[in-house]
Amino acid sequence: MNLPIAFIDEANKLVFESSKNQARAWELGIFYLKVPSWLDLKAARCFGQEILKADSPYRDIPQYGDLEGFISLENNQQTKLALRRHRWDEHYPTEITQFGRQLDDIGRAVMGEVFCQSGIPEPLWSEASGGYSSGEGTAFLNFVHYDTAQPDLGLRPHTDYGFVTILDATSPGLQIELEGQFCDVPVLDGHLVINFGEALNFITQHSNRSVAAIVHRVTSQGAENPVRHGIVYFANPDLDGALKQFDVQGREVGSSSVGDLFTLLEQKLTNYK
Repeated sequence: MNLPIAFIDEANKLVFESSKNQARAWELGIFYLKVPSWLDLKAARCFGQEILKADSPYRDIPQYGDLEGFISLENNQQTKLALRRHRWDEHYPTEITQFGRQLDDIGRAVMGEVFCQSGIPEPLWSEASGGYSSGEGTAFLNFVHYDTAQPDLGLRPHTDYGFVTILDATSPGLQIELEGQFCDVPVLDGHLVINFGEALNFITQHSNRSVAAIVHRVTSQGAENPVRHGIVYFANPDLDGALKQFDVQGREVGSSSVGDLFTLLEQKLTNYK
């Protein structure tokens, strides 16, 4: 599996090696991103491993609803510490909060290039994205590990609900669905994996160039394998906000509350075979 590769330039713009590679990334809904020199990935990885210790205070972070806190998922091997942006300062160390803000910068760079390619007029980007492209919206910063005592899939097949997912995967296991078959996404040292979500597909549907939301899964982690860790950042609209679809003339041609869109996606996920 040879995915397109991009990097972030000095102007914080997403750049591909060629327009063909970019078109392929938009078609697939996934690509590699070279790790920017200013991103302190090592410290974030160390933090993710520290929370596995039985005496880690971060395991005592309370759950806020079903999405945030120290959580073990049902029907998957994932255990994770997941928090939205407005809780980072309260619970994460300063350097991890700063790391999350750096991922915000990457998320906005990716969104900016998607909007540039879409032809949607720039003054409408913030409204279309529920504020994310202008620094609002929300984001989740998750530190994940896989419980080998569970026999389930690492993560069942799904598409992500939001705009952009940034994944630091240091072990094999991620697979994407192409033409009805799941294919391995190899670990590429020095690179993150970026994939697009359903909300980004939704707001670009009537533009010059829409993006795909890729179906993906994580294979089962066996006890004989090294413990698999991951860092996952989700760029999302506000969960109680709205999304709008514009065409290249700036006309509003559709909209949805985030809640309604995510409820529909949850039904599709539940019925996924």
